[in-house]
Amino acid sequence: MNQRPADYDSIYRDTSDYFGAPSKLLTDHLGLIRPGGRVLDVGVGQGRNALAAARAGFEVVGLDPSVEAIEQTRCAAEAEGLSIELLNIDFMDFDTKRPFDAILVFGLVQLLSRARIASLFHRIYAWSTRDTVLMMRAWHVDDPLYDELSEMWEPAGLHSFRSADGAFRTFLPRGMLRDIFLQWRPHLFEEYLGPEHSHGGGPEHSHGNVDFVAVRK
Repeated sequence: MNQRPADYDSIYRDTSDYFGAPSKLLTDHLGLIRPGGRVLDVGVGQGRNALAAARAGFEVVGLDPSVEAIEQTRCAAEAEGLSIELLNIDFMDFDTKRPFDAILVFGLVQLLSRARIASLFHRIYAWSTRDTVLMMRAWHVDDPLYDELSEMWEPAGLHSFRSADGAFRTFLPRGMLRDIFLQWRPHLFEEYLGPEHSHGGGPEHSHGNVDFVAVRK
């Protein structure tokens, strides 16, 4: 059964730059990707990372179940004369016969149930090949939100919680990404408390981030 997604159509309509600038995790590691290579952005959002990759000369494919996300990214790409293939689908429905040179997963893992996280990780292997670069940010179990959700939301598996309207927040055990992606050579693996920030004028907050950049062996 598909989980109920957050209403990102409304969020993106109300805030033109909800997640801010391209991830520094991406911009600092663009040099790992084969020049002119194919980049898959899973959960393209308003396009901050897909646009940055396209500007750097990569062939970009972006996936997102939000119609508004796809439309905003398409308009931004057209305004800059950039070519990005945008697909209004869930990652579970995506397949490709050509592996990617890089796969970007930002702002997605923590929104998934544990079953869908396992499916995503399985698909990352299917979408990749030797020398594919994986860039991912998730949340770990020492995130400040963890204790609050453990009291307010229903348990939905190991370190995972579900709200009354079907939204998920899932936190990864320390070291999990490094252990799961054993066939990848890590270039960066950090678990830390991120800086204070806000989205769309909302309250300041911080997250327990897991940053992972690795190249498949």
